Amino acid sequence: MSEDGDGLSFLGDRDLPGHRVRTVVLESGDTLEVHRAHWLDVLVVVERGCLQVECEGGARAAFDAGAVLVLTMPELRRLHSVGSAALVLSVLSRRAHGDAAAPED
Repeated sequence: MSEDGDGLSFLGDRDLPGHRVRTVVLESGDTLEVHRAHWLDVLVVVERGCLQVECEGGARAAFDAGAVLVLTMPELRRLHSVGSAALVLSVLSRRAHGDAAAPED
């Protein structure tokens, strides 16, 4: 559960057989350039803060804590942390067959 008791959360739950959970933290005002290959076949949970996604044409959409996203849009350009709090994302992906547990990024 998320901090407020609602929704899906992977914080602190690192033992998911066949899967890998990474935590991505962006301080308020920070931006992350999107490399499409890094976001294919992953589930993204906004754990804390507010995520704003930006597309190539400049269109933006914001998602608050509790949002669950699949970022497969080919035009996705950047992820922004908006608001006063740091943005915390859990990123769930499948491990490739035979992969050992990967270290945290």
